[in-house]
Amino acid sequence: MNRIYNFGGFLIGKILRYRSAVVTQNLARSFPLSDYKELSLQHQRFYRNMCRLIVELLLPGRPELILSADLYRTLHQQYRADRQIILLLGHYGNWEILGKLPLQLGLPIQSLYKPQKNRWVDRFLQRRRGQYGLRLLPSQQAAKILLDQTGHPSITLFIADQFPGTANGLAIDFLQQPSYMFMGPERIAKRLDAYVAYIELQAIGNHKWKANLQPICLRATDSPDGHITTSYTRKLEKSIQQDPSWWLWSHKRWK
Repeated sequence: MNRIYNFGGFLIGKILRYRSAVVTQNLARSFPLSDYKELSLQHQRFYRNMCRLIVELLLPGRPELILSADLYRTLHQQYRADRQIILLLGHYGNWEILGKLPLQLGLPIQSLYKPQKNRWVDRFLQRRRGQYGLRLLPSQQAAKILLDQTGHPSITLFIADQFPGTANGLAIDFLQQPSYMFMGPERIAKRLDAYVAYIELQAIGNHKWKANLQPICLRATDSPDGHITTSYTRKLEKSIQQDPSWWLWSHKRWK
């Protein structure tokens, strides 16, 4: 499979040049001390990993999700305590594999979902994401749905590293650059007094992913304003710095 990933990455990055200039610019700005050789290597690794993620999306039974003992134990404890649980993650690693969480945990899991403009792509992604029991919440209705669940335990996934616009985000430095981060998850967490944590995905060989849990706060209402968003940003930033090739550099994050 490594040859397939190398060839696919070369095709996407060098022949089709899919957002190649965006990837190059984002890497260079995020790692200003890296030389041309190192940036070129990360550019190559990014497209190679993109090919692997495409294969894993098309063959969802192939990748294996491994949960850390701490993640399994903590989420069960919080759920049995009738807590609302919010799990934050980024476009890092194979985030789609978390659709297997309901199967692995034996608990109901839901995730925010932004409907796609192309109805065929939308149907495909909904089938893929929901086939292991993940409940999809349309992003525009998610806040209302979650607030209606007050008093009942729930576990909700938020991918929170997109550009929110300057009016809707917290101003913060992210990867060496002035940026904005979504405040929506923090606001909802505070209204629910939720347990909040960051999920990091770690590649451990071909088609295996380990999910680790990093707590942010036990009760959102006890945290100062901006703490949840800032803590999430720093944890995601650390994951990216450890292995930049797994983050979605083709996204126009800084505008």
